[in-house]
Amino acid sequence: MKILLYGGTFDPPHYGHLNNLRAAASRVQPDEIVVMPAGVSPFKQMSATPGALRAEMCGCFAEAVQGPRAAARALHVSTWEIEQAAAGRRNYTVLTLEMLARQYPGAELYLAIGSDMLLSFDGWHRWQEILRLAHLVVTSRNTGDIPALQAKADQLDPGGSRVLFAPVTALPMASSDIRARLAGGESCENELPALVQRVIAREGLYRAKGD
Repeated sequence: MKILLYGGTFDPPHYGHLNNLRAAASRVQPDEIVVMPAGVSPFKQMSATPGALRAEMCGCFAEAVQGPRAAARALHVSTWEIEQAAAGRRNYTVLTLEMLARQYPGAELYLAIGSDMLLSFDGWHRWQEILRLAHLVVTSRNTGDIPALQAKADQLDPGGSRVLFAPVTALPMASSDIRARLAGGESCENELPALVQRVIAREGLYRAKGD
């Protein structure tokens, strides 16, 4: 059984996220995808958007595996990292993978990451253990970065068996830019799935203060 983990702050999730997840799923052909909104990221300040709302917006990822060419049989959004944060525990990816290894004994684990994450991967907490627990599935967020990615993969994984590349047409966009545009009154409908737009409108998320 193959399990593909796709994590992130997802504040908000956008078509760039879906694009990368679809590419990773196509590369791995997993039996199940676990989308994991972060609680407290070791690399970012805690999101101002409640975890429950980010998890609800992550329902849009079902679009990545729907249709006759679906790459996975199941997708679910896990709030495990959000619950860890609520309990006052700081979480790291390696702990999430250890949890999944317990939940799915004997399963082959895969971790989908963007190219920027691979380039800084040896700064992650217990990164060697992450490579032992899971294969990395790297999608490119920017065009023209393949040589640098391959060099980094060779450095991290000299055997060449733990780092996979998922071909993808890069769709560069960032949640931080989208939040700023939303605060400025833009709809960002070309970047945000319909479900995400509905939650943002219903909850009044990302508005500038005083609006």
